Amino acid sequence: MPRPVPVIVRSIGLLTITLAVVVAPLPVVVATAVPAAAVPALAAPAPSMPDRSDPTADETSAYVAAIAAAETHNRAAIAALTAADRDGARAAIAAFDDAFGRLLERFGTRVGRVRAEPDAGLSDGVTIMVDVPMRVIAARMMIDFGRPDIAASSLRAVCRHLVALHPSPAAGAATSCDTAPP
Repeated sequence: MPRPVPVIVRSIGLLTITLAVVVAPLPVVVATAVPAAAVPALAAPAPSMPDRSDPTADETSAYVAAIAAAETHNRAAIAALTAADRDGARAAIAAFDDAFGRLLERFGTRVGRVRAEPDAGLSDGVTIMVDVPMRVIAARMMIDFGRPDIAASSLRAVCRHLVALHPSPAAGAATSCDTAPP
């Protein structure tokens, strides 16, 4: 018993494309109704999209600068907590939020390509982009609850994440987050 023939009809304005798929070794039938004036436009090649797989040197330096800005504010928050300055820590965390938001806005979906990861896909960079805001929320809560030691611990973890976001992090750079306040 032959299988039914599925028919797909797609209509976009004056352009109608009908595709009929029939039982396997028979060929696929495509019928097209296109106005004559639209044919040259369809034959023209689509404009090429920029290749996002290889970031430019400017893009990489902007990425590193965005990470450095976030790191500066994060370390300022840790220093404020170490000095028992809760208001200074809150202000530094607010500045960190702005800097990290700009980093996410510009590079969030392409962090793998900018970091030159082998798979350039969903990897630890994207995980970090999700984990950092949660740790900052935890730090804010701990500041409000009067636990600056736990808040500083959360911000040190953020520091390690920011170090890991660098395209080629320096060996031992993450340990600087744990050893001494900035």
